[in-house]
Amino acid sequence: MPRSRSRAAITLRFLSVLTLVVAAACSDSTSPAAPRDVKPSLARGGQQGPDLHAAMAARAKYEARIMAKRGVEGIGVGLADDGTPAVVIMTTNGAVGGLPRALDGVQVKLMPTGPFSAILPRKGKPGGGGGGGGSADPTATFARPVPIGVSIGNENECAAGTLGARVLKGGNVYILSNNHVLARQNEASVGERILQPGRYDTSPQCSIPANSSIGTLSSFVRINFSGSNTVDAAIASTTTSLVGSATFTGGYGVPSSTTKDATLGMLVQKCGRTTSCTHGSVASIDASVRVQYESGVANFVNQVVITGKRGAFSKAGDSGSLIVTDDANANPVALLFAGGQTSTIGNPIDAVLSSLGVTIDGK
Repeated sequence: MPRSRSRAAITLRFLSVLTLVVAAACSDSTSPAAPRDVKPSLARGGQQGPDLHAAMAARAKYEARIMAKRGVEGIGVGLADDGTPAVVIMTTNGAVGGLPRALDGVQVKLMPTGPFSAILPRKGKPGGGGGGGGSADPTATFARPVPIGVSIGNENECAAGTLGARVLKGGNVYILSNNHVLARQNEASVGERILQPGRYDTSPQCSIPANSSIGTLSSFVRINFSGSNTVDAAIASTTTSLVGSATFTGGYGVPSSTTKDATLGMLVQKCGRTTSCTHGSVASIDASVRVQYESGVANFVNQVVITGKRGAFSKAGDSGSLIVTDDANANPVALLFAGGQTSTIGNPIDAVLSSLGVTIDGK
């Protein structure tokens, strides 16, 4: 072989090896996390929404690395300002640096939310009042059967959360709310009484008025403070004479018994103990978030992130509220359990119902 041709062959081989090395250096060495099971409706962003598969794959691949960064509170899937799918990174504030602008070609949207917490109003801590957009005060004592969306709590703590919905199981009737509202963050025993209103809202405060019990704790999903969680949920046995199926006056009425998956941009509403009835929209789905409880920090996956339409969608004490579609159908979408400065976190309602073996007692 002529010397010139030999040199050309060597040069070509060198360039081929160099290309492989550069390609390897530019790729991420992180092995993709096993993707979570995602319903087709979520992966498509709803019937008319964009294809979110690439964003979900990028979120799964980089989740551990992003969540390990200081100042990051959560990561999910949402839409960029131009309406294209994006990986949403939720941060303590707007000054958190060192975050990527894109992940595997998918845009990154930064969302300053503040830390997320699931802390109830309790004695010694500010709790806010009811009223809000409804014509009734959700912190008041209601005639039986009490409506949904009002103040409730466990008899063994001076706190207050929200009665989310009336649910059914095996022909029996139950109250649906959060573990940290009904079951004292795993500390309660089955049979403890559930009061309306919660003791934080009684007069004198922290008292237990006569005839204030509306049910007894029946079952709850334990919150795992060392692993991951999908729901913060519990039920208490009750009767139709003690608890109704509709919201108080000014609310959305009776929720549908048919649930819906949260999709990006979906308009939603809720009625709760602190901010009464508010409206918002789904900003992120398939979200992993870090949530502060009084007992510690818990990690949640597959969560729904909501922002308020006008002001805050929720505040402390709204935990347990049923989040439904903002239309006449009022299809259940999520169970509210935590929030930050600008956003609210909800458990997907189907995961909540299946974990407790119940169905919504609705229209």
